[in-house]
Amino acid sequence: MKELPDIHQFRWTRWHIGIIACGFAIIFVVSLRSYTDPDLWGHLRFGLDAIEQRRIVQVDPYSYLSEGYKWINHEWLMEVLMGMAWLIGRDAGLILLRVIVTWLTLGLVFWRLVHLVKLPFIPAFLVWLCVVLTTIWFCLVVRPQLFTFLLFACTLIIIDEAERGKYRLLWLMPIIVALWVNLHGGFLAGCGVLGVWTIVHLFFNPQQWRSVVPPVAVTALATLANPYGYELLRFLFETATGDRPEIADWQPLPVRSPLGLIYLAVMSLAIWAGYISPLPRNVTLMGLFGLVGIMPLVAIRHLPLMGIAFAIFMSPHVGAAWQASISRQSRDVPIPRWLQPLPLVGAGLILLIGIGTNPWSFINVTSVPHHATTLLRESGFQGRLMCDFGWGQYIIWHLGPQVQVGMDGRRETVYPPDIYEEYVDFHFGVGDWDAILRRQPPDAVLVGRGSAPANLLALHSAWRQVFADDESILFIRTDSAAAAVIEHTAQSFILVNVIKVFP
Repeated sequence: MKELPDIHQFRWTRWHIGIIACGFAIIFVVSLRSYTDPDLWGHLRFGLDAIEQRRIVQVDPYSYLSEGYKWINHEWLMEVLMGMAWLIGRDAGLILLRVIVTWLTLGLVFWRLVHLVKLPFIPAFLVWLCVVLTTIWFCLVVRPQLFTFLLFACTLIIIDEAERGKYRLLWLMPIIVALWVNLHGGFLAGCGVLGVWTIVHLFFNPQQWRSVVPPVAVTALATLANPYGYELLRFLFETATGDRPEIADWQPLPVRSPLGLIYLAVMSLAIWAGYISPLPRNVTLMGLFGLVGIMPLVAIRHLPLMGIAFAIFMSPHVGAAWQASISRQSRDVPIPRWLQPLPLVGAGLILLIGIGTNPWSFINVTSVPHHATTLLRESGFQGRLMCDFGWGQYIIWHLGPQVQVGMDGRRETVYPPDIYEEYVDFHFGVGDWDAILRRQPPDAVLVGRGSAPANLLALHSAWRQVFADDESILFIRTDSAAAAVIEHTAQSFILVNVIKVFP
């Protein structure tokens, strides 16, 4: 592949560095904002359990419907890291973990753009900004997916270097995958892209099989370096191809949305650069970008992967297209020497103000049944509670294992497929919607106000409403002795305003 001119001839001045520093500072301050996620409470609880018991818990103690079913926790290592961060610094520890992983990803991409791809100032910052816009919205919550973004970037860089003939870097892939397979199920995306590249590369370069096949084969074996072995792979392949109509970020990216407009802008920039660029077009790398580029149209959660692939595979063409068109038509405006340090000073002020005023705590955007959970705790209730899956891990944190939930965000990882299918019918109030309530009758049901199951339970003779607020409605089974304490406490229960939702 033809190289761009060396970066040093692009006259990087203190002004350029300062402008980039200002951009970094603004985005860094934005990245300090941390939002709650429905699974946050569960990830933390399970990580603390693993640390306390010094083992990976494979039998779920928190649900009355998971008995006898092996818990395949494919995110156990991230949960342990979250537990350690919590023990060290509580909220701030979790936020710092998130910020570190996020900025390792963004920093790695930017380093490659300016030091290895050698882009000039404006296109380097433009490409990096595309990565930020496609990634940062998914990085404001503490989730195992954060490591997928980092390790996916590492994978694409290794593929890009191998395509340039540096095959030895492929031997890093077994190490990356051995970690990744225990951090998040997104390793399937990385292995999938590596597998496609291997097939296409060897088709065009069959004489290189000795350099490619051994490390890729060892990488495939590295996927077994997890507590569940092949069973994890079988499980993830089954769940990755299933429908998740109740989960927003597994839905196709709506093009008529802010994220959809960002997607269209990045894809348009890629098409423009690929067309204008005077560099030779590497069919393999551009094809891989196209493959990753359609993934957000399958699930919104893949948008960051597209942004990272754009930076790694298409950035040389963006730089070359910039030089071939825009830079030739523009003139450098000399910046007075006394003005050049101002952006650096501004970046420092932004950092000082942003870090100093950041509360280092979570902003709640998650609907949680705080009042109902408080009522259940004060009543001393111990028994079975069917609840909305998005609330399950919140209840596990506050009430488990004395209160066992009927469903939570772990879904197929801990619940048998037939039970999860019954829950989906219950969640949407369709078909045999109360089959899951008949399977193992819970003592109480906690669902969202105005939801389909709330409306149906209000008409059901076996259930009685004992509490309701703006978020939730709590029903008890009329013949449950365990639930009687809830009704007794509800008669004198007083609502108290919530100041801090997490934890």
